[in-house]
Amino acid sequence: MENPEIPFVVRFPSDWTFFGLTPTYKVTLQEQIFDLVYHSSGGFTYTDVYNMPVYLRTFNIRRLQKVFDKQKKEHETQMRQAKSKSKGRSRPPKIGRR
Repeated sequence: MENPEIPFVVRFPSDWTFFGLTPTYKVTLQEQIFDLVYHSSGGFTYTDVYNMPVYLRTFNIRRLQKVFDKQKKEHETQMRQAKSKSKGRSRPPKIGRR
C-alpha cells in the first residue's frame, strides 16, 4: 500500500499580520502612546507606554477619559451657574464719570 500524497497548502494572510503589526494598528498604538504621554502631564514616558502591556495602556487611557469627562461636566455646570447669575441683570452696571 503506497502513501497517498497529501497536498500541503500554506495560506498566509495577504497583509502578513502574523509577522508584525498591521498599519492601522501601528497608527492606533502611536495615538495611544501620544495620548498617554501628552495628557498625563509627565506621568509616563514614551518607552514606558510603548513597553506597557495592552491591558494597562487601555486602563490608563480609560481612566484619563473619565477624569477629562468629569472636568468637562464641572466646567459646564460652572458656566451654567455663571450664565444664570448674569441673566438676573437687565442692564450692564453703570460706571460713573468724574
